Amino acid sequence: MNVLVAGFITIDKIDLAMRQITSIGGPPCYAGILCARFGFDVTPLTKVGPDFPNEQIVWLARNGLQLRAIDRSSTKKTTRFKVVNKGDERSLHLVERCEDLSPEQVPDKQFNASLISPLAHEISTQVFEEVRKRSDFCFLDPQGFVRLFDGSGRVAIDSWNDEKVLGNVDALKTDLEEANALTGKTDGKAALVKLSKKVRKAVVTRGGDSALILDGNKISQVEVPKVKVVDSTGAGDIFAGALISCFLRSRDFLWSCCFGIAASSLSLNSIALSKVDLPRSVDQQARKLYSSATVVETV
Repeated sequence: MNVLVAGFITIDKIDLAMRQITSIGGPPCYAGILCARFGFDVTPLTKVGPDFPNEQIVWLARNGLQLRAIDRSSTKKTTRFKVVNKGDERSLHLVERCEDLSPEQVPDKQFNASLISPLAHEISTQVFEEVRKRSDFCFLDPQGFVRLFDGSGRVAIDSWNDEKVLGNVDALKTDLEEANALTGKTDGKAALVKLSKKVRKAVVTRGGDSALILDGNKISQVEVPKVKVVDSTGAGDIFAGALISCFLRSRDFLWSCCFGIAASSLSLNSIALSKVDLPRSVDQQARKLYSSATVVETV
């Protein structure tokens, strides 16, 4: 089976409590490599600049992500973020932005699943439509659609509601702030009720609080494991990659969300791309979450 992951590959400077590190990142790295670890053929749909290190291109290829010539910009540098972690708090600054993804980059083949996960408005409606028509299952993380960047590159959240995108995906993942940007609702359950008119599968994460999952006409609540947060960079992409990998084999969305929650939570004590090396306890943790999930609303 094959998966396409669309979004910028980045070079991130991550400030941790005791040190600063630089690592490649972005959804194709975290979610894409995780899908590859689960045995899927992964195609990254991305843009990197001439400054992107050749040794990282080799490393990505060895880990299941093959960049093509068309994925390299000759004019703009690789997208870069500065990430500052302070406990559970995380701030994000856009330092450099590569050029947009182009429709010509979308391979002319069918995919079992696609993850649409922009970071800084790099995916146009046209690119989305090209991916959508080639995807049996289309999963959206709208993080990059709802972001605003001030003069210093600091990230803020703004409202967004593109019907051509939101009304044409199979599943959706947001955090509470992003759900508010999509629906105008500050309550996660109310946001899912509103989203249920457009999409039949969705999940709203709420940090360390329980996650809310829409599956058909039911909204379920799933507890989130309590863990020490060392580095949250890429945790949302780990969630998406684990969910998609699980769903393609199980076709059980609630179970797949529990697996994604377990993977994401247990990755929080790992730094940067070491998150893709999931512990063996993920499956056991996911089963605990699945067995304790409760329906809290019918829509």
